[in-house]
Amino acid sequence: IAEQCKACRTSAAVFDMSYFGKFYLSGPDAQKCADYVFTNNVQRQPGASIYSCMLNSRGGIESDLTVSVLDNSQLLPCEPKFQGPGFYVAAGGGSWNQALSHIMSVVRQQKFDVQVHNATNDMALISLQGPKSRDILQKLVDVDLSNDNFPFSTNKIATVAGRLVRLLRLTFAGELGWELHVPNESAVQVYHAVMAAGKPFGIANAGYRALDCLSIEKGFRHWHADARLDTTPHEAGLAFTCKLKTDTDFLGRPIV
Repeated sequence: IAEQCKACRTSAAVFDMSYFGKFYLSGPDAQKCADYVFTNNVQRQPGASIYSCMLNSRGGIESDLTVSVLDNSQLLPCEPKFQGPGFYVAAGGGSWNQALSHIMSVVRQQKFDVQVHNATNDMALISLQGPKSRDILQKLVDVDLSNDNFPFSTNKIATVAGRLVRLLRLTFAGELGWELHVPNESAVQVYHAVMAAGKPFGIANAGYRALDCLSIEKGFRHWHADARLDTTPHEAGLAFTCKLKTDTDFLGRPIV
């Protein structure tokens, strides 16, 4: 574990995060639903990826996750087609069922006209993290990975080893890095391409315990340990995820 952490901090490491929940929110009320169920401001331009919480009516944290705003004209072949706003949600592997259940409950209660597509078992998630991650990935993709063109908390579609992937510039390790969200049938080819490109840099495979250590060092919160159903964002140090400076209502706002 120590060697895996060291590789991530000094060069690069690859984490298989395919166990994360992955689902899509679209439909006539998609924006309205997203505004209400996610604490952070998701009224962003396509290409944004936002870290957010979801709360219950008592202000407790039901889940923390990332929400990516999609361009309906730029989708992977495996992604559902839609008109208007659409969102791609990735939730932690230990709590994605909780997150999806909460979204579906809110949809029913509020009678939102939306479609929720669960793609958890259809897509892999390969996370490339570390100070050399840009150098490695830039050898493989057809998009500019510079800060100006691909800033933190954004997403783009790119080609890796001839396979289309959705790249998210996010990190659970506290390092420069990208998540590669890829259809299952392309995962092995993409993984081997990343490892081959990273070999000169000393890239390493790393597991969940290493990721756990790295995220704890960074001070990232873990749902179920640092935040639970009865923990408010203020108590968890996650108030920054709440759009309290806007007039947009969201579930749990009166308590927060």
